[in-house]
Amino acid sequence: MRIFYVLAFAGLALSGCATGVMSEKECFAGDWYGAGLEDGGLGLTGQAFDERAARCAGFGAPPPDGAAYIEGRNAGLLRLCTDAGGYDYGRAGRVYHGVCRPEREFDFLGGYLAGRRIYRFEAARDAAASKLYSAEAYVDSLWSTIDRARKTINDEEASEEDVKKAKKRRKQARSSLPYAELQADEALYALGRADEALSFALAASDDWRSGREFETAFAKLSAAHSLARGETAIDFCTDDLDGFAAACELRAGASVVDDATGQLCAVGPGRAVLADYRRRADQDAAEDWLRFDYYEARSNTLREIFVGREPISEFEAIVRDGALSRVSCLFGIFPETG
Repeated sequence: MRIFYVLAFAGLALSGCATGVMSEKECFAGDWYGAGLEDGGLGLTGQAFDERAARCAGFGAPPPDGAAYIEGRNAGLLRLCTDAGGYDYGRAGRVYHGVCRPEREFDFLGGYLAGRRIYRFEAARDAAASKLYSAEAYVDSLWSTIDRARKTINDEEASEEDVKKAKKRRKQARSSLPYAELQADEALYALGRADEALSFALAASDDWRSGREFETAFAKLSAAHSLARGETAIDFCTDDLDGFAAACELRAGASVVDDATGQLCAVGPGRAVLADYRRRADQDAAEDWLRFDYYEARSNTLREIFVGREPISEFEAIVRDGALSRVSCLFGIFPETG
């Protein structure tokens, strides 16, 4: 499998943060509780505090109040990490970075996955509407060209050269019109299908949450976030929009190590993409097995992070009863650590 990611702006892309820009006035006002409340409500990682603090330091503002920020952030997360909060968060198109406490993540993820699913259908509907708008605008432009050409051709004061050019434009527009109208008709049909799909998804949302697709997506993401909490090298794990595929970001300079051999499985920065997932449950425990392809990150002069086309290693993780149990290298193993 070949994958090529571009993660823009290294300072944000691998930290899972997109904090609002603090103005100089806000920095000197020093409402760090409010800043934490905002960041917690947005589901940002703790890196958001460092970004805010660095910006305020650039203005020469007083040092940040870390305790007030944490208090506000916890209050924001308390509001966010519910079923309803997760649904609104997912439906808004936001991506979860594992910031909820484990005991609250269960409720959050249920709503989040349902909301993200509806967001996907809404995004498809919006894309279809945009395509129809463009197709109809093109048809309108062709008719406008034909109309303007007709006026020029019928204008007794128009020069022979202007009439000649007008006839040429009219001919070209008439030639393009049938295909353009066909494209508009197809776009209108596609929009109708997208509307139907969205309506069905909304009506069947409760049924979907009791189905196999939801169950699998929930189990995969829960296990991935448990891995992130147990493996210090991983900054956060999240999901891809299509298919809820889990991916985990490794911190720069941090390494994933084989628990049994001490060998290096991966060194950050980079992205570990979930390639295979299995769950085994019995009366005693539930065990999740996750296999990741690891893609090394590289920087360029534009401060973007490029994640390689080919995985350089593989590792597996076993999560047992919601806690990381074991990490093992599979291939592309680095030399043994000292």
